Amino acid sequence: MRQRISLLAACGLVAVGLTTPTAMAAESADPVLRLNGPAALALRQGSPQPVALHYGLLDADTFGGESVLTVDLTKLAGVASVKEAAGGKKCEDKGTTLVCKDKGPHSGVDLEAVAVKDAKDGVFGVLTVTGTAAGATVTPASTTLSVGGPDLVMRKLDLKKDPKPGESQALPLAFSNEGTLPAKGVVLELEATHGMEFPERYDNCTYRTTRTSTTAVCTVEGDFEAKAAYELAGDSPLHLKAGANALTERFGYGIYPAPTPQQATDANAKGPVAGGATASGRKLVARKKAAPAASLHGPDLNLADNKRVFELSVPNKADFAAEPLTVKGAAGTTVKAVVTARNNGPAWVTGTGNDPAAVVDVALPEGVKVLTAPAACRAVQPAQYRCAGGTSVLENEKLEFPFELKIEKAVKDAKGAITVGRLGAKGEPERHAFDPVLANNQAPFTANPTVTPTKSPSPSPSGSASPSASTSASPTAGSSTGSTTGTGNNASAAAGRSGGPLASTGSTAGLVGVAGAGLLAVGAALYLSFRRRAGGGAHA
Repeated sequence: MRQRISLLAACGLVAVGLTTPTAMAAESADPVLRLNGPAALALRQGSPQPVALHYGLLDADTFGGESVLTVDLTKLAGVASVKEAAGGKKCEDKGTTLVCKDKGPHSGVDLEAVAVKDAKDGVFGVLTVTGTAAGATVTPASTTLSVGGPDLVMRKLDLKKDPKPGESQALPLAFSNEGTLPAKGVVLELEATHGMEFPERYDNCTYRTTRTSTTAVCTVEGDFEAKAAYELAGDSPLHLKAGANALTERFGYGIYPAPTPQQATDANAKGPVAGGATASGRKLVARKKAAPAASLHGPDLNLADNKRVFELSVPNKADFAAEPLTVKGAAGTTVKAVVTARNNGPAWVTGTGNDPAAVVDVALPEGVKVLTAPAACRAVQPAQYRCAGGTSVLENEKLEFPFELKIEKAVKDAKGAITVGRLGAKGEPERHAFDPVLANNQAPFTANPTVTPTKSPSPSPSGSASPSASTSASPTAGSSTGSTTGTGNNASAAAGRSGGPLASTGSTAGLVGVAGAGLLAVGAALYLSFRRRAGGGAHA
């Protein structure tokens, strides 16, 4: 068939719409849905407390049909008992299998496992889940269930909570294995927000940077025995340094069993880049202390005590400033203008929880009306809009909000104001407690000025004034707009329309979650070393 079609094609005689068998198969192929579940799970010997397992379909957002998941229990004899989670009504127990039915894009099943009575530490079995779905192919999932295992506990660090910008402090990390079996290697995870830095870099660590944080993941080889405590070795120093941009920060540190070789291979195929070109062959290692004690990871009997988070408040400043804005035009003119505020630094700023790190209020000049406003802005009064920035504002970052305005009435020297601050308890903008300069938190918004504005003073990080000018979006065809410089006196004149200058407040910006950014690599490659501690276990 294929040869005949090829011959016809060569002669230019293939009919329109004629499809090869391969193309027909590709067009009719069912979508593939992946079953997702834990790769490995450790069960505590003799504990009646069940451990939860969830299996669900991935890549199934548009799938609306019925799915059938079959849980194979035949390889768990002498290891674990698995059943549907309490309250579930999706599964039928058929002895050696559970047959579970569900429907919709978020199909799945919740199970629970417990070690069988008299199961020995170290025994393991494999639970396999297969599936079928109407009009789709389902890939299976499997979980290795083991009895006993390591239980790594990270000990609390006694760090300085208010380091100065540029100050570095040591991280004397210590942990213990309070489980029943050794850990065949451990994974150390360090997470720091944008204003904190890890000065060292190590060959057996990978680093990932995001806008607001940095994550370092270090894999340390060796056997970490049960009922033993470990500490970072002296030839593997780790430090946490407050950057020049630090203010309100978080540092997370955790320890986990290393994954199996297969898990590690799979993770490395998708993982972050490692150490870097500055590597010198040193690795982070661990040394043992003789004493009883207490991404992708191997199974741990209790994950609740593997990680700790430390909050820091660095004595620093962040200077928010609003930029002047001017629009011009005759009555009926439509103009486009960008409302702008900036963080002059030196520190970056985060909001509390999901609150914005900064808000910008826009008091419109007389005769000016908003036609369209950005999604981040809303009207709080007929002539006043409030715009929310993101949950973080980096040092030297601008907040920009493009508006489309209509000049309904051409009023000469009409005054409005642009004000930047934080959202106060009463829902009104107020000055950030760490903002060293109050005067530049408000800038004039002028319509149809009769005098060309002059440059306005913009304070330097030290608080002294230095001249600066700002610009806005250029006018488009058929519109008139432009941002020009103004004077500080204009900002005061506009205060009546915007509610006056920002009030000073003692409240501070909140913390952000840890994730990964701003990593500085200094010195040689990381040779992470833990040693077993002598004379007793580590204490919280």
